[in-house]
Amino acid sequence: MEELVGFCAQCGKPIHCLHGFLNGVVSRETETLYCFPCHDKQKEKENSETSECHGR
Repeated sequence: MEELVGFCAQCGKPIHCLHGFLNGVVSRETETLYCFPCHDKQKEKENSETSECHGR
């Protein structure tokens, strides 16, 4: 069973629940819904900012 649960906050792609599993990610900090590709990009961006802060 496939059920629409919302849209990615970054790209607007529809995100579904497939057989009880969310086909996306909810951000813990902001409780925002993201598709997997946008979530991965966000994590990479955060990691690069953290690396810059630590002089890497």
